[in-house]
Amino acid sequence: MDSVPGLEKRPSCYDEYRSSLEPKYRTMARDELHEDDYTREPALAQMREFIAKHPQIVRCRTDAIFLLRFLRFRKFNVVAACETLERFLMVTQVARPFFQVDPEAQEHLIKQRLIVPLGRNRQGNLVATIRFGQSDPKTITPEHLSSLASLLMETYIYEELYQVTGLVVVVDCAGATMAHFGAMTLPKLKIMMTATNDILAARVKQIHVVQLPKYAAVVADFCIAALSTKLQQRLKQNNVIGPKPKCKQRVYSARSKSKHQLT
Repeated sequence: MDSVPGLEKRPSCYDEYRSSLEPKYRTMARDELHEDDYTREPALAQMREFIAKHPQIVRCRTDAIFLLRFLRFRKFNVVAACETLERFLMVTQVARPFFQVDPEAQEHLIKQRLIVPLGRNRQGNLVATIRFGQSDPKTITPEHLSSLASLLMETYIYEELYQVTGLVVVVDCAGATMAHFGAMTLPKLKIMMTATNDILAARVKQIHVVQLPKYAAVVADFCIAALSTKLQQRLKQNNVIGPKPKCKQRVYSARSKSKHQLT
């Protein structure tokens, strides 16, 4: 059984990294993320030194697979990886209801299958669907959905494969009403979009939005505008009910894949 990672910022010794990646994914990590046997250990050592010397960090994991989450997300730019780790630690505390991970407390949400991992596609990405329209807006808040997304991430992101290949997200709006979108206030949307862009440190390769009602165009425009340019280019809207949000028309080109192609 794997040991539980410690939270001591200056442990007496650090774990030794052992790769679980297949050769083709090691090649992907080298070509896309600038990771190899020569860059990995010095980068881990620098991140561990950053944690040990940071005056505001009291407790933090220092095991290799945790730190590689941030290094791979930032393509082994150590300074950027440290900045992302710092924001991750801060925001997950300041906006705790959005990032709370407690499987026992979230069991009633898990049983509703509002966010479902669908498995691995041919490219090795983790595919997950968010069944936004199936939630009850009277009892399920944006904080609930965000915390479920955090639970999904914390469950799968330490599978080394998904740190390298990333994930594909399908947001299913079928059944969504005005009440669903009305609950998405601007401050809450800002936190959730910032998390998607940066804080959760996950390589989001594609976002598919399906069955989006036309009256939700304003909310969709705000969400799209709040995403990084890279994620805007990876967003695809399929089966939109009514006119598509204007921001999408401005961002995307004809190079997008077929609307029926998931991967």
